[in-house]
Amino acid sequence: MKMRLRQMFVIAALLLGWVNSSYAKGYKPAKVYVFGFAASFNDSTVYMTDIQQVDAYLVNDRTHFLANREDYSYQLRSYLQDNGLEHYPTCVTMFAENEKQAMKKYVKLRNRYEKSKKKYVIKGIAESQFGYKTVEPDELAVYNSSQNPGKKTRKSKKKIRPEEDGDK
Repeated sequence: MKMRLRQMFVIAALLLGWVNSSYAKGYKPAKVYVFGFAASFNDSTVYMTDIQQVDAYLVNDRTHFLANREDYSYQLRSYLQDNGLEHYPTCVTMFAENEKQAMKKYVKLRNRYEKSKKKYVIKGIAESQFGYKTVEPDELAVYNSSQNPGKKTRKSKKKIRPEEDGDK
């Protein structure tokens, strides 16, 4: 009986370790609703994408931030530049964990620019024109590259600090 109980504990520990190692520490996969906003200081035209459902990763702490959220904004910026936008736009990607919250954020932002004293031209970008692609967190990208050597990964950007001379 003791041997059987011990085997059950070993099997349970192995299964638990296997499940925990399948995701990067600190991230949880989730379906989120995202939309993008782009504006340039040199232009009165602003761009807003449709709300899209994306399989993404959230930081698994109390903040639940979208992991690598700047990469989603770069996707929108690249799309706009590839389609002839001559000014470098500032792009923001907003998200929510359910569609109702995303719609509330979308409407609030759109109303801010529609009712502004300065007249803005709001151009919509349909999901058929531009769609967000899932971005894996840095830890997962490194893990997957060791599994798939041909796959490209992001390199971390570390600041190089000059060595101190000792004089202050």
